[in-house]
Amino acid sequence: KATPRRAGSARAVRGAATAKAAAPRRAARGVLQTRAAITMDMPSAGSGEMTYNETGKWRENFDLSSWAAEVREVEKELKAEIGEDDVDHLNKILTWANCFYYGGLAVLFATPMLFGNVFAAVGGVNPIAAFMMSTAICARWTMVGHHVCHGGYNTAQSEGGVVTGRFHRRTFAKGIARRISDWMDWMMPEAWDVEHNHLHHYQLGEKADPDLVERNMKPLRSGNLPMIARYGQVVGLALIWKWFYYAPNTMKEMYQRKEREAQKAGEDFVNPFKTGELPSTVATVIGGVFKPGGMAALVETAKCFAPYALFQFAALPALGYAVGGAQLATGVLLTSILADVITNVHSFIIIATNHVGDDIYRFETETKPRSDDFYLRAVIGSANFRTGGDLNDFFHGWLNYQIEHHMFPDISMKSYQKAQPKIKAICEKHGVPYVQESVWKRVVQLADVMVGKRSMLVWERGD
Repeated sequence: KATPRRAGSARAVRGAATAKAAAPRRAARGVLQTRAAITMDMPSAGSGEMTYNETGKWRENFDLSSWAAEVREVEKELKAEIGEDDVDHLNKILTWANCFYYGGLAVLFATPMLFGNVFAAVGGVNPIAAFMMSTAICARWTMVGHHVCHGGYNTAQSEGGVVTGRFHRRTFAKGIARRISDWMDWMMPEAWDVEHNHLHHYQLGEKADPDLVERNMKPLRSGNLPMIARYGQVVGLALIWKWFYYAPNTMKEMYQRKEREAQKAGEDFVNPFKTGELPSTVATVIGGVFKPGGMAALVETAKCFAPYALFQFAALPALGYAVGGAQLATGVLLTSILADVITNVHSFIIIATNHVGDDIYRFETETKPRSDDFYLRAVIGSANFRTGGDLNDFFHGWLNYQIEHHMFPDISMKSYQKAQPKIKAICEKHGVPYVQESVWKRVVQLADVMVGKRSMLVWERGD
């Protein structure tokens, strides 16, 4: 970043820096401190002016309220249009996912019968079947489970407060039976709902955001490992991140929420996941086994993993054994493992890249959900990829609309396709940075931030 501009040459907001210093360390949610750095003159708390870095020049004459008013109009139009067409579109995407998964299984079981031991040299692993299965697993999470659990189809799947369809967040994937039939993955849907839908989505880029990459990777960023070893850790994490990091950390956040609720009620509650600000992982869970109460975290993590792991790595190989004996069972097991590795990498590329880079903001203050600042943070704290067309969007997991998704979390996938060009045009009109790049360029940004080569912009610093 360029050095900050001199106070005399910048049209800075009066008193913002000193007002921040005088405020409590942890701002109340309703106090929108960020507005002090946009357009509003704040009461002077002494001398001093905020200066903007070169990256923050766009903020000097930005009219937040006018920008937000146009954004809210788009949201209003989109929500009014959600109906059965959106549900039909969701069913189409789910059909694509099912075709990939069951088509992959068909390829896996039929290949030995039609072509013999064509993959014998690699232990019977079928890469075609693995790719197809992995694509489906990713799609069920990032497109079906993700948008349904955000409530994107609630208005079309309920009437008079009564749930009338399968794709309503109140019932989708809730309980073991619905988890198996609706969305079975490493994560427990109820835990993911707390970690993602509440904490990450409504505290984006803040200290309380469990997915803040720059903070989560602090040990690697500030460690003594050579750069090549740091990048090696990034690659290793991409291969296993869903079960190694993401699932245990969603459990941690769910139990922390239960702990807070118990404290408010004056009740006793023991949270087995104790890693402070840093995320819980399989390593921290196993490492805590020999500490008092540490076994509970391992038990809860195993229960979280069990449905998906037992189906993918036990039931499917057992079916392979019943059909083709030990050789096919081995091939099915190894193919299922490869599918899981591929879906880990696929989801890592399209998810971990969404809110990180040296052109993306993080925030040291809080803001109020659905406030003008909330909408702004969704834009400047996120990055889009190439958008447009169901096939392109399918392989991006519909996460290529991350800006619009964080602005309007409870609309349908089809609605994001309508929203994107409108939001981009409004941002260009008002001079708001709108980051949209190839996902591969964002992977480079992600890796560089993870290893400490790049750092994110900080809103309160004047970036």
